[in-house]
Amino acid sequence: MSEPAYILKIVLLGEANVGKTSLLYRWIENKFRENYKSTLGVNLLKKDMNITGYGEVSAQIWDLGGQESFKSLRRLYLEGANGALLLYDVTNKESYEKLDEWIQSFKEDRENEPIILIGNKSDLKDKIKITDKDANEFAKRNKVDIIITSAKTGKNVEKSFIELTTKILKKISKE
Repeated sequence: MSEPAYILKIVLLGEANVGKTSLLYRWIENKFRENYKSTLGVNLLKKDMNITGYGEVSAQIWDLGGQESFKSLRRLYLEGANGALLLYDVTNKESYEKLDEWIQSFKEDRENEPIILIGNKSDLKDKIKITDKDANEFAKRNKVDIIITSAKTGKNVEKSFIELTTKILKKISKE
């Protein structure tokens, strides 16, 4: 790859065990593992891509640990972020109920940066607790797009990252 025209910082946000790391590895390596150790602090990965109309883009993806104990570090990790994927687990009501807190902490520092809401683990059909209706209402209320994904099957994983990257690039090119 030649020198990237854009270097972006993307953060993955959400409670522990919603599948942030699984989603990231599915996108970067096209692999899925049943179990990952919880991310302690932050995990940093990079993916280079070519986005139509923008050229070479290098995305630095910051996978933030979702545990309460890392809350104090969030502000530091969010600094300079161009956009976020905000994840909840469609089978876990609590991960959905904590979304307001996550969106708030992102918007405090990165007020105008794009966010896409991700409902992950859609492959667990018989365990789904968050209806599409509820998720769509949350997305509308917070003025964010929503994509339902499965890191396990790969459903909409690439779409999530490409869509967020494109939103960021559109915003940057207007500035």
